[in-house]
Amino acid sequence: MRILIPIFMLLAACATPQERCINDAAGPYRAALKERADIAKSLARGFDYVTEYETRRVFTRCQTKDGGWVACWDRETYPVTRRVPVDRAALQTRDAQLARDLPSLERAADRGTQACLTAFPEDDA
Repeated sequence: MRILIPIFMLLAACATPQERCINDAAGPYRAALKERADIAKSLARGFDYVTEYETRRVFTRCQTKDGGWVACWDRETYPVTRRVPVDRAALQTRDAQLARDLPSLERAADRGTQACLTAFPEDDA
């Protein structure tokens, strides 16, 4: 996964100013669509996943100042993913709100795209 992050950053840096502008303008609309899809999945499943982090004491080796090793106690943090039941009423309310907001978000994305096309015209040559 750590190798992919620089690759994605390089690809993002290769986008033209017009592409970056359009991507930024359409971001809220795409985020709302993704959230609606996530809500639909959670409602269909009946549960959702929550990741919490727990710190535990572990017995391990520690390096001393002179370069040697000794047995010692240390703390490590582990991610723990749990299933939790969904609050159907809250998710349905949020989905209804997103459904009401989608047309205005789409219009805003279209306006932003048109502004980007005007601000950063592509050379056809």
